[in-house]
Amino acid sequence: MNVMNIYLKTYTLLFAILFIVASSTVFAQQSDYQIQQEFRTELAELSERVELAVSTEELEILEQEIASLRDRYAEHSNIINAAIFPETFERMVSRVEENRAASADRAAVIEQLNERVDELTAEMEVFRNRITQMSADAEDLQDQIERSAASESRQAALIRQYRQNLEQRDTFVSNFLEELLMRYQTMDRSTQEELADAAERLEDNPLDLIKSIVAEYISVADQSSGLEAPDYIGMRAQHGYFSDVWNRIGDRLVTTFDPEREVQAKQEVEDLLAAWLASVDNRLWDSITTAFNQSNIQLGPFTSPETFNTALNNYVDGAYELSLESNNDEDYTTYRNFRDFWNNTVKASWGEALTEGKILSQSEIAAIDIKVSNWGEAAQPTSNLMFILFLVSIAVIIGLVVLLITKKN
Repeated sequence: MNVMNIYLKTYTLLFAILFIVASSTVFAQQSDYQIQQEFRTELAELSERVELAVSTEELEILEQEIASLRDRYAEHSNIINAAIFPETFERMVSRVEENRAASADRAAVIEQLNERVDELTAEMEVFRNRITQMSADAEDLQDQIERSAASESRQAALIRQYRQNLEQRDTFVSNFLEELLMRYQTMDRSTQEELADAAERLEDNPLDLIKSIVAEYISVADQSSGLEAPDYIGMRAQHGYFSDVWNRIGDRLVTTFDPEREVQAKQEVEDLLAAWLASVDNRLWDSITTAFNQSNIQLGPFTSPETFNTALNNYVDGAYELSLESNNDEDYTTYRNFRDFWNNTVKASWGEALTEGKILSQSEIAAIDIKVSNWGEAAQPTSNLMFILFLVSIAVIIGLVVLLITKKN
């Protein structure tokens, strides 16, 4: 009986030991599986959060959480590697870290672009308000000019103020165009696309502002009164500068701010620029003709830069030929009158605006300078002193001969 009890106790003990060992193995297996599952779950959650993150702040927090996950599961990397073969613990965590870094870079770019859009919005608001104020001032001055026709001194003062307003507008717009050049002239395609995405929040973009500015210039050219040739030459110069800037960055602007209708948007601006030039030219050529007429210089008719250059050359050529034939004081007076107007007004006062407005080029001005110089040499009256002295000498000789003959008689 005692022997049976001993066997029974021994058997029970062995069974208990085997049960404990088996239970430990099962528990260990369950623990390894749990670690593997928890790692996968946490990593997948972090990966999803990386994909959904939209700010650099969120992605900085995720960077810390990914580093924490790596630290917590590093000691179980062999267990995890066995479950995810041929993947590895290190590659999976590194992949999420790389995605987070790339997302952080994109988020930083987007935040910078959003800041630029906000700045651009604020700048355009200031610019539009300033342009609106200057336009209102110009309209008020124009009304006063028209009402003050009876007082020449009052009207002259108002016209001076009006010209100052136009000059301030030109300077202000030119500064705006310079900023656009600096921002968009060297912009690459990827930056344009990123800015285009961010610019969708803009209620008003640079393209709209450009079109409204050109429309204002058209209105000024059509409605202005009391202005003269220098004013319209200056308007054409401003148009030339504006057109040059548009030619350099117009494509980038329409790609950035109106990518869904690039061709149409570009054509709209170019049509407005053409209308602006037509409005200026409608007053320009008559004003230049008047300026020459007031200086007693009657040029042939002209309605374009080409015909203006032709009229100038024809006038100088004709006067040069006439001086070669007659060579009198009247020809020289005509030459001096043209020379003074050409040098003191056309070149000195209008010169830079003439070239910027593509009315006359530097080479065309230089060619006329040469002709004017030749005309001056031909128009210079020839001195009659030698001829008079010769006649006096003949008279003296004749007188002496007569005197000798008289004495002999």
